[in-house]
Amino acid sequence: MKDGVTRLFHGRAVAVVGASTSPGKLGHEILANIINGGFEGAVYPVNPKASEVLGLPAYPSVSACPSKLDLAVVVIPAPFVPSVLREAAAKGAGAAIIISGGFREAGREDLEEEILAITAETGLRLIGPNCQGINYTPNKLCASWPLVTATGSMAVVSQSGTVAATLAGWAVDEGLGISATVSLGNQVDVCETDLIEYFAADQETHVMALYLEGAKDGRRFLEAASRAIPHTPIVVLKSGRTRAGQRAAASHTSQLAGRDEVFDAACRQHGIVRVADIESLYDSAKALESLELDGGDRVMVITSSGGCGILATDEAESCKLQIPPLPPEAVNDLEEAGLLPTAILSNPLDLTVAPAEHFEAAVMVAERHELADSYLLIFGDPIPGATEVLKTLKARMGGRFAVAYLGGGDVEKQERLRMHAAGIPVFPTPQRAIRAIRDAAWAARFRART
Repeated sequence: MKDGVTRLFHGRAVAVVGASTSPGKLGHEILANIINGGFEGAVYPVNPKASEVLGLPAYPSVSACPSKLDLAVVVIPAPFVPSVLREAAAKGAGAAIIISGGFREAGREDLEEEILAITAETGLRLIGPNCQGINYTPNKLCASWPLVTATGSMAVVSQSGTVAATLAGWAVDEGLGISATVSLGNQVDVCETDLIEYFAADQETHVMALYLEGAKDGRRFLEAASRAIPHTPIVVLKSGRTRAGQRAAASHTSQLAGRDEVFDAACRQHGIVRVADIESLYDSAKALESLELDGGDRVMVITSSGGCGILATDEAESCKLQIPPLPPEAVNDLEEAGLLPTAILSNPLDLTVAPAEHFEAAVMVAERHELADSYLLIFGDPIPGATEVLKTLKARMGGRFAVAYLGGGDVEKQERLRMHAAGIPVFPTPQRAIRAIRDAAWAARFRART
């Protein structure tokens, strides 16, 4: 059965059942994304009414495909899906992705029961139905939409295709990329826990970001997360915090999905970072992907903007992080470090319009006096050489730096890309940076205890 999950991501022969000649239809877009994403295996469009789709020979049925299959991507009306799954299994496929809707969510529980019985008979592993597919960038396999090709080390597993696509889009825009996105759909077979187990063993994945409406099997979910977290951190955004949210989600999961306080406590006990919104899901996963913290709660804030330094301080107190005051000896060393006369020598340390080298000098003073476990550097305007200074500091001190880089101009965007390429996590506001530091420090403390 694990082989089937592997073939979801590492298949070399893929059939797209319902491949369409009409742009705009899902069967056309998914086939186009597999082709344009650079997939290097065999691709077989299945369409009984076409001889060719997007330049590839089309086949009238799955059985007519010229070789054994690893994966079938199914984009046809729900009543025809069971027979196609049987054909795919007979053709050697280990896995299938059912994009099509019209199953339990449309009152057709009988169809879901039928395809579940097929998995039991054949060993076929299924994603979906009613899902947005998968994208696994190391295999250049984008059986989903939109097309994302940028490789990274974050795997996104989501019960909402839109949430998965949103996180992937942010990661691409920031030059980080993804290792995978998986839209779970109705989870008739493969569930979030199967994917935690898979990505925990995946060499290309270093952090998992999950959007869930509930866990299909609460105990198994927590056990799998506990095994994964020592080497692959997990961040979870779970909806249904309120009764109204639970009704809206119409959760089809186990008891763990019902009482939010139970889920919250279980996350804390097992080392899962739980967040409250989509931005924090992305931010905390990004921080866990790159920060190397020991769990300490002391943060040194060094800023070119006094106001942003105050905002960071407020957020740190809300997050139960410490912004320790500078001892007189550290202030003396900063006075001798050649900083501008306008610098405000405290924590936060306001350097105003200082060059990048002054940020480096300030960090080295803080290190000499062992003042901080992590650092937040805030740039209100472009500072020439900032990325090079951060690269030098990271090489010297490890990944203990986060950056809040404000401003939306082209120069700022390019500088953020350079920082991310250097492994420095960058956030658009001081508050988001502080919350991400809090979550990374908490996760580090949990790992140190276990």
